[in-house]
Amino acid sequence: MRLCPICGPKLSAFCMIMSVWGVFFLGLLGVFFYVQAVNLFPDLHFEQEEPVDGVVLPLTTAVIEDKYAEKATQCWVAAGMYLVTLIVVFWQNKFNSSAIF
Repeated sequence: MRLCPICGPKLSAFCMIMSVWGVFFLGLLGVFFYVQAVNLFPDLHFEQEEPVDGVVLPLTTAVIEDKYAEKATQCWVAAGMYLVTLIVVFWQNKFNSSAIF
């Protein structure tokens, strides 16, 4: 019995592989942002500040730490979305008539 088919067996297998990779990659990327990896510093985006008396104020450590934490949270939310997609696709693969795995 097929219950609510959304995608076929090939598409569900492809989406399952992509979801596993997305959870793995974004989870690790979130961990690297959380530990404030120096190589990820160029990926932090800071707002352009107006110069005060011709001098731009330097970045503080608190601002940089907040940006790292924000990016880590964004990566973990995206990994959670991939996890939800993985669950839905696994459910679809279970109800497809032809077995892939």
